[in-house]
Amino acid sequence: MVSERYVRLSKTMSYLLRHRPDEAGLVLDEAGLVPLSEFLGAINKRSGFGWVTEVDIREVVETSDKKRFRLEEGQIGARYGHNREINAVDPGEPVEPPEILYHGTPRRAVALILQQGLQPQGRQFVHLSTGVETAQMVGSRRDERPTLLRIRAGDAHRDGILFYAPTPDTYLAPQIPPEYIIAPEERQT
Repeated sequence: MVSERYVRLSKTMSYLLRHRPDEAGLVLDEAGLVPLSEFLGAINKRSGFGWVTEVDIREVVETSDKKRFRLEEGQIGARYGHNREINAVDPGEPVEPPEILYHGTPRRAVALILQQGLQPQGRQFVHLSTGVETAQMVGSRRDERPTLLRIRAGDAHRDGILFYAPTPDTYLAPQIPPEYIIAPEERQT
């Protein structure tokens, strides 16, 4: 079982490497990488993270089920999920996705998504999940009862939309037009 401390560390690493490196005085290179020693120093300066060592960071990188991070020649970066353009974030080679993928989203966003499709919203890619539970968990970050959208990924792929799979459970696409989104059925309560 992953310790609560490592969960907190992983979330902080994601936040700094994906969204706000400037908050910790970090400057990512054009590939989205920063020297591991600088990153460790920045983590140690954050309240409640003085205990973190390079071994802890490497453990989080190696045990992360979503493979969010990468270590390259003494540098660390996020694999995906940046909210700014990173030149060398390589999602890998395009792949053929499953026929159906899932996306959890706040209820308030559904009408607009059904009109305009899924857009990366400041990231490089739309994130899709192979499983309902993961999509609901991701969607619950912004809404305690997110709407689960089914994505006709197989049809989108056959029509030319590129998909990438940085992990076995996460697929990325530059966008998903509305015709490939299956709206949830209204439930009678």
